[in-house]
Amino acid sequence: MREFYIIGAGMGTKDTLTAEAACVLDETKTVFATARLAELCPQAQVCAFSALAECAVSCDADRVALLVSGDVGFFSAAGKLREKLLKYGEVKLFCGLSSMQYLCAKVGVSYENACIRSLHGRNGDVLGAVSYHEKTFVLTGGDNNAAEICRSLSEAGLGRVQVYLGENLGAAEERILQGTAEEIAKYSCGSLAVLLLINQYFFNSYEPICDEMLTRAKIPMTKEEVRWVSVARLGVQPGDTVWDVGAGTGAVTLELARKAMDGAVFAVERNPDAVALLVENRQKLGGFNVHIVEGDAPEALENLPAPDCVFVGGSGGEMRKIIEIALQKNPSVRVVINAIALETLQETQNALAELGFVDVEITQLSAARGKSVGRYTMMIANNPVFILSGRGAKNAE
Repeated sequence: MREFYIIGAGMGTKDTLTAEAACVLDETKTVFATARLAELCPQAQVCAFSALAECAVSCDADRVALLVSGDVGFFSAAGKLREKLLKYGEVKLFCGLSSMQYLCAKVGVSYENACIRSLHGRNGDVLGAVSYHEKTFVLTGGDNNAAEICRSLSEAGLGRVQVYLGENLGAAEERILQGTAEEIAKYSCGSLAVLLLINQYFFNSYEPICDEMLTRAKIPMTKEEVRWVSVARLGVQPGDTVWDVGAGTGAVTLELARKAMDGAVFAVERNPDAVALLVENRQKLGGFNVHIVEGDAPEALENLPAPDCVFVGGSGGEMRKIIEIALQKNPSVRVVINAIALETLQETQNALAELGFVDVEITQLSAARGKSVGRYTMMIANNPVFILSGRGAKNAE
């Protein structure tokens, strides 16, 4: 049976190869690698990264080694290479030194509690990750280079986050910089770069937001009991794109943001006073993955990205149009609507039925809170609220 060895080459230098990897390379006559990694092994044959598996299979050697950068289990191509080679023989993986291990050792920071994200050749951001974690390690590349990521952090209000930038790690031109996100954003940086972001002001995404945490003034606010049930009913996933229509003070918005910590929440609000409070509460409770959209719905929704789920706390009499736009952008969108008036309840029921929503549920929630009066506790009732939920019928089973 043929044997294929996929070897993690660490930082691409002999000094960062493990002893085991170096031994395997010395004992294997047929080695394939990209031009950068081929320098590690005199007998290595240079081929394009995309052709590694094909070259290994088409050669007549019984034992073949393939070099990949970093560690085989850390955002590596090793997994896909293994799948391609398995039908041709036995595949063995040899771990290497990852860029995270290398950088953290260089700057003296442990990584066992770090949030790990890759934006190398990918869309997205790390606003939520940094908002809700003390340490975030990021692989950069493409449009999401290190400077651009730091710039986006600064623009979102995270400019004081401490940053370690590692560029060309292990190479002669290695560069490690330390500064705030605002400072590092001013540097130009190549594509072989990683970031370690330290946010000592991070917020606990698992902590529910209580009413007293929010600045409210005279703007209506969804009470915590209704908020918690509504957000749970919406079933927000970490990477979701969420709309909060009629965001008000941001009470629901910030709950949603904690659930969608790897996604984004678009808070749509038309009242300037409420927008000001939303900005304040976003800063106060660390929801930097919230994007505030000032304007009237449904017009303000037209240019937003397709939502995975939508919460409607205020419709301004445009409930059907709001739901319809969400459904047009995502035919399987999940929605939760809060209604206080019976007329809003009926309008929403009709809209969900006419637009073909499935799994529609309606709950009336009445909550009362205890208030001390002398040596007695009196229960003070909040207004009852109807919570409606459903999902678009696409792919409904």
